[in-house]
Amino acid sequence: MNKFVLSVIGKDKPGILAKISTILFTHGCNIEDVSQTILQTEFASIFIVLNPDDHPLDEIGSSLNAALEDMELSAHLRPMAASAPVAASATQPFVITTKGVDKPGTIAAVTEAIASLACNVVHFRAIITQDDGVDEMIMIFEVDVPSGVEHRHLRRVMQETCSKFGLNVSVQHRDIFETIHRV
Repeated sequence: MNKFVLSVIGKDKPGILAKISTILFTHGCNIEDVSQTILQTEFASIFIVLNPDDHPLDEIGSSLNAALEDMELSAHLRPMAASAPVAASATQPFVITTKGVDKPGTIAAVTEAIASLACNVVHFRAIITQDDGVDEMIMIFEVDVPSGVEHRHLRRVMQETCSKFGLNVSVQHRDIFETIHRV
C-alpha cells in the first residue's frame, strides 16, 4: 500500500485537525498514525497516511495548502519509503530528565551524549520555566537504550555531560518513572 508522511505547522487555532482529516478523507486517504502538539502558540503535527487509491501527492498537497492557507498553516508531503520489516533489537525504555539554567548548546550536548550510546530518542520535550527571574529549562527524553549498554554507564555519561552545563539529571527505567509520577 502507498503511504506518505504529512507535516503541518503554523499558528494554532480550533479546527485544524478537522480540516486536515476532512481533506485527506476526500482524497480517499486514511490516517494511520498521528502526533500533534502545540508549542507556545504554534501548532505542529506529523501524520502517516495511507493512500490506497494512489492519488498524486502534488494534488493532495495543493488541496491541503489551499485549504490551510487562510488558517496560516503550511503542509509538506513526502512519500514514505517502503521498507522491509526490521528485526526489533533488544532495548529497554528509559526516561532521562534534566533541569537547569537555559544555555545555548545544552540540547545539542545532551542529545550527542544520548546518541553516542546508540540510544534512540522516541519522545522529547523541552520546557522553559521562570525561577526567580532566571530561565530554567526542563528536558524530558524518552529513550530506547540498547541491551548492550550498561545502565550505570548511561547514568555516568549523562551525569558527566549534564554537569558541564550545571544541569541536574535523572535517569530512570520508564516503568519506575511512571510508577513514581503516577497521578
